[in-house]
Amino acid sequence: MTTKIGNLKVPPASLPVFPVVFIMILAPIYDHLIIPFARKATKTEMGVTHLQRIGVGLVLSIVAMAVAALVEIKRKGVAKDPGLLDSKETLPITFLWIELQYLS
Repeated sequence: MTTKIGNLKVPPASLPVFPVVFIMILAPIYDHLIIPFARKATKTEMGVTHLQRIGVGLVLSIVAMAVAALVEIKRKGVAKDPGLLDSKETLPITFLWIELQYLS
């Protein structure tokens, strides 16, 4: 996959940084937006129970797997069209498609 964003070339070894960045962005959103809203909606101090958190985690895992499947279908389609299935060449698709899996 192409690891360029505009003129910037991102080294493949630095791709694991993206999940950390997503967590750093989403954790404050969870603490400052989602939990206060849940407290108002449920009128409890916790906002959501442990079982509800587990359920949401399972649903998000399903969504992440579905996104991963769609990304792999997209990658295979891009490789299949120009005949790059068994080639060592870089696929003409951006690596940001993989980062969608980390976001979900």
